[in-house]
Amino acid sequence: MLGTLSGVFGWMRNKLLSYLLIVAILLGGVWAQGEIKKISENENLLKAVESEIHKIDEDLQKLRSGTDPVNKAYARVLLLQLRKEQERDAYESDNFYLTKFGFLTSEGRHLKQLDTEVDLSKISTQAAGLLVSEKTRALLKAREAQVELKAEYEELLKWARKWKELLPTFWLAAGILSSAIAAGIAIKVFLYFVIAPAASRRPPIQILPEANGTVRCGGTHGQKGDVQKVSSVSVPILLTNNIELLVRPEYLQRTSSRAKKSTRWLLNCSVPYASLLSGMFLLTRVKSSGDDEVVVSATKDPLSEVCVLDLPENAAFVCQPRALVGVIQDPSCPIRISRHWRLGTLQSWLTLQLRFLVFHGPGQLIVKGCRGVKIEGAGTGRIINQAATLGFSANIYYANTRCETFMSYWMGKDDLFNDIFTGELGSYVYEEMPDYKQKNGIAGRGLEGVFDAVLNVFGI
Repeated sequence: MLGTLSGVFGWMRNKLLSYLLIVAILLGGVWAQGEIKKISENENLLKAVESEIHKIDEDLQKLRSGTDPVNKAYARVLLLQLRKEQERDAYESDNFYLTKFGFLTSEGRHLKQLDTEVDLSKISTQAAGLLVSEKTRALLKAREAQVELKAEYEELLKWARKWKELLPTFWLAAGILSSAIAAGIAIKVFLYFVIAPAASRRPPIQILPEANGTVRCGGTHGQKGDVQKVSSVSVPILLTNNIELLVRPEYLQRTSSRAKKSTRWLLNCSVPYASLLSGMFLLTRVKSSGDDEVVVSATKDPLSEVCVLDLPENAAFVCQPRALVGVIQDPSCPIRISRHWRLGTLQSWLTLQLRFLVFHGPGQLIVKGCRGVKIEGAGTGRIINQAATLGFSANIYYANTRCETFMSYWMGKDDLFNDIFTGELGSYVYEEMPDYKQKNGIAGRGLEGVFDAVLNVFGI
């Protein structure tokens, strides 16, 4: 009970975090939009400051060139002073002796009057010069202040302008993230309520109706309602002088010193892609001239168990190549692999399982399963998680049905489809715990799920 509640709370936490991430991104975008508005206002202020600096520069240029009104007034006063001085000097030169008597003569009194006018004009000239100097200093001070203000605005706007350039990309990324999350939900809803019911309504298929469905393991085979665990961590295999073992190198634990080993490039050259993508390439071929024991075990996967499935003569078994780790066969009569396409079946298109690989006896298949492998007779109908299915007899009926509840599928607790097997003379084989590292499904794990779906199309 606690585990279930923990799983539900964990799922709710992950979903809530996803939605909070979207909300945070949208709020960040709104904030950035407001900051951009402030940026525009600051840019307008910066333009006003630049315009003020330009105006001050023009006024300074006018002062330097003498075209400014204050400078023109100073020039007029200075010219008047010069004229007064010239007039006084000329009068004094013309009446040199008479002006020496000062106020005793009219010429002396007139000269004194001219001196007073000259002094007044000098005062006016000095005042006008002070106005020019003050205006120049004021303009220079204002220009320095405007330059400092411009530098301050430019420093404030440096990062803001970069953010403004990145904002369209930000909105695009936010839209992609929101669309991806929404699309994931929409795809799951569409698959569960549209695709899965359509696939479930399709009639079951038989790969080879006339084939022998007998599959044994350790002298037993699945009967109706009978479940047998047929795997173990390691399996001893007795090789005779006319039998060969083809096995993945990582599953070969122990052999006899006199056994001959060589490399087999592909399990079957007629199905090269299936051999490559399922890992059945660069196999180790073991042959012995006498009765020797070989031990097969998973040396790199602590959860994997192996078992040996016996295929009598004329027996046909549909096997997922991802579960196959080796075969035991007579080189003179090797296990035959046939490919069966179901392109004309709607169910195959809906589940993206268009091709089945059938292994024909006589021979033995070595299969692996996470936490163990079980065999069970199909009987009147057995349902199992599709991700757990390792193989089934080619003569029994095979169909798909939708998983029971949408919430379990949406939360990732269950796969979209379950397999249904029906038939009195056949069995199916499955692993106790589906290995979700190799889970198939078009929407299960994003791009990984799409890639797995492509492999599923080719029966891998």
